[in-house]
Amino acid sequence: MVTWAENELLTRVEGDAPLGRLMRENYWIPFALSSHLVHGEAPAQVRLFGENYVAFRAGDGRIGLFDELCPHRRASLALGRIEGNGLRCIYHGWKIDVSGCVAEAPTQLVRPEQFAARVRVVHFPVHESGGLAWAWLGGADAPAFPELPWAHEGVHW
Repeated sequence: MVTWAENELLTRVEGDAPLGRLMRENYWIPFALSSHLVHGEAPAQVRLFGENYVAFRAGDGRIGLFDELCPHRRASLALGRIEGNGLRCIYHGWKIDVSGCVAEAPTQLVRPEQFAARVRVVHFPVHESGGLAWAWLGGADAPAFPELPWAHEGVHW
């Protein structure tokens, strides 16, 4: 029989739990239906492994997945506005492009390009397959997306 403590150890995924670490570091994680991420609509809030993220579709069709909190003043990017290929924070107007780089920092008047290049934005690689958006949360370089027999083009949920 499995004890309560063993069950907690085997099933919890939040924080530094072993199962959560295993999944984050080794697997692409599905986080949204592709059809639910529409350019021009509000960013989608995503919660994975006890952490909050925000996802959106850029004007060029790519999907961005960021930590929910803006790197500047920690305002929620879920309240942001999608503009072209980026997401603009409502607090100070920083625009973060889909690849996770600060594209505009209107609050910086001295050398804004150099400043923006130094800002670290927590973002994650995303792959679309089988009508789903998948994220690599492993931190290291993302491996190739696996060939899933049911995830070929034309399959949608």
